[in-house]
Amino acid sequence: MDSKRLRNSAGSVFVYQKYNSPRVFFPRTISETLEMVERESNAVFWAGGTELSCRSMRKDLIDLPKTVISLCLVEELARASRSEYGLDIGAMMTFERLLRIGKSTLPTGLHETINSIGNLPLRNRATIGGHLALQTRIGDLHPLLELLDAKIEIRSPSRGGRKRSQIKKIPIMLLEEKNLLNSGELISKISIPTDNWDIAFHRRILPGNDENKVLIFTALASVEGGVLSECRMAFSDGCTGILRDREIEAHMTGQKLPLGYRELKILDEAIIELTAPWKTRSYDRKTSMACARDFLKRIEDNNINGMIL
Repeated sequence: MDSKRLRNSAGSVFVYQKYNSPRVFFPRTISETLEMVERESNAVFWAGGTELSCRSMRKDLIDLPKTVISLCLVEELARASRSEYGLDIGAMMTFERLLRIGKSTLPTGLHETINSIGNLPLRNRATIGGHLALQTRIGDLHPLLELLDAKIEIRSPSRGGRKRSQIKKIPIMLLEEKNLLNSGELISKISIPTDNWDIAFHRRILPGNDENKVLIFTALASVEGGVLSECRMAFSDGCTGILRDREIEAHMTGQKLPLGYRELKILDEAIIELTAPWKTRSYDRKTSMACARDFLKRIEDNNINGMIL
């Protein structure tokens, strides 16, 4: 935006602002997208645009960067495929399209977690790739995908005279590292291995009236013959990282249901230690313990009734 100071006939000074329209590109393939990135090094990828909408000063006008590469026409990024090894999801798959794949086809817990995010208009726009590429916060799906051992495929422009783009696959937990996605790199695919979980649990709690403060608890479990054969749990406040204790998960594995007083006390103590970074937020820490207890109660109830889902 350019501005000029002008003087009218009455001698009054006013500011005239000139808005420069952003340059928007619409590639149709991943290769074409990466070629554009090489030419336009300052370009920003546009997926669903939900984050830019939230950060714009005006609700009726989105503040776009100077150069935008829209991914809406790249069909390769909007596909999902299922195999014996798991589910591959293109980064431009919207949440609502993922829901339409069906609960029985999606990995355990994914349908319920997606359905808890926002409202229908938002889920029609928000994409899984854009959700994971958020720079300002940790998305609601991130903890579950980490528990599911998901990996992301990152594509980057060719370098050093190479003709083909570079591809790397990394565990999704590495997304917590700052600056993992370098300039010009694109999340192209999310791969979730075949799972055998019996039950998933997801809670999103707003501790107060501030929508930016959130507590996310996500857990998975498998039960066999009244025994907790495997259990994974993750906690997140949406901004400072994902908290997970693999030692307590290993300790709970093999425990007979229902858990006794001693095992529950060990779990509570482990959560207190795990949530030490939240030492000034007693409500969040107590709620984390309550969520873990609710999760175990759900497992025990389903186990008793023979209703592991």
